[in-house]
Amino acid sequence: MHKVWAVVRREFLERVRTKWFLISTILGPLFLIAISILPSLLATKAGRVNRVVLVDEGAGSLAQRLRTQLGRSGRFSIVVLAALPERHDATIDSLTGQVRLQAIDGFLLVSGATMEAGMVEYRGRNVSSLRDMAVLESTVRQSVVVERLNRRGIDPAVVQEAQARIDLRTFRITRRGATGESGEATFFLGYTVGLILYMIILLYGMNVMRSVLEEKQTRIIEVLVSSLRPFQLMLGKVIGVGGVGLFQFSIWSVVGYGIVHYRRQILSWFHVSAEAVNAVHLPAVGGSLVAVAGAYFLLGYLLYSALFAVVGASVNTDSEAQQAQQPVMMLLVFSLITSFAALSDPGGQLAVMTSLVPFSAPIIMPVRVATSDVPQQQLALSLAIMAVTSLVVVWGAARIYRIGILMYGKRPSMRELWRWARQS
Repeated sequence: MHKVWAVVRREFLERVRTKWFLISTILGPLFLIAISILPSLLATKAGRVNRVVLVDEGAGSLAQRLRTQLGRSGRFSIVVLAALPERHDATIDSLTGQVRLQAIDGFLLVSGATMEAGMVEYRGRNVSSLRDMAVLESTVRQSVVVERLNRRGIDPAVVQEAQARIDLRTFRITRRGATGESGEATFFLGYTVGLILYMIILLYGMNVMRSVLEEKQTRIIEVLVSSLRPFQLMLGKVIGVGGVGLFQFSIWSVVGYGIVHYRRQILSWFHVSAEAVNAVHLPAVGGSLVAVAGAYFLLGYLLYSALFAVVGASVNTDSEAQQAQQPVMMLLVFSLITSFAALSDPGGQLAVMTSLVPFSAPIIMPVRVATSDVPQQQLALSLAIMAVTSLVVVWGAARIYRIGILMYGKRPSMRELWRWARQS
């Protein structure tokens, strides 16, 4: 055990002392701060006003209504241009030239046929702004509806009152009852948990592979195996690199808790009002979720780091490692993609099955726990399967590692790796 601890200490200190560990540790909290304050900042900052020419080709009162309503939105500065329908092409060419010269941001085409056909066309320099396009579309729709009602002698105020906005507020119900956690906050929490686990397991699993490959290329591995067994060496690497990941994850968790807890004070430094702070609902992170995420991180890291160690031991160059690691990475990518199904339907058949499969459970099950109440028997069964599978994979990986670290030349095939696992 003393030899294993020596390897653990070396792997841990070698990575913690690097500048890249310091940079990534700092960037993590900065990312958390950014995603915490940006929604509130965007809620308080008004976007730029778009200079738009409204081309009136016989639209009549609809054009004036659009001018008034779009001007009130604060997102558009409208100038009405009366144009003849027969000069349609010439008008478009002229205004397109002004858009290219950045004299205007765009132009809106309405005509007498708009009331019947419901066709309105906007051409602009920027049509990718979802907020601006949503304001434009809703304003045009409301204005056309009001004009249609006026034509039929119906009071638009009565219809508008009947269609007054209704806000549907969603709250999550747990075993403890209804919580103040909204649907958006629950989705954000589940997505964040899955993404963080994916990144940490992938990055630190690949660190194990690179460490094994580097020692194999420099022939240091031959010196190391002369004083300790290959299994001890692999176990020390896995625990040491995993300790770095757990240490960094702990730092991020503490900083994240501080950011959420003192969010009002932090946002006050950026002159964000209390109303804007309250408008952005952040999810509540319970101790049970932290415990589940930590358990699945440890088991998932143990499973995948053993697989990455086998990849590092079975190849000789970086290019070979890039190719050989693809099957392992595809398992993680599949888990991340499937997590979106777990976000939308945590109790669905796909989410339940993938949370029991040991190669996808480290990401899927924490996502399910973050977004819903998972039955205790499913959680216990998933953890048991994960633990048994991890031990079996580590056992098989150690047998392959024992032979692979001293093998040079041709990269072994899957059949040869299987023979190493059975015969070593």
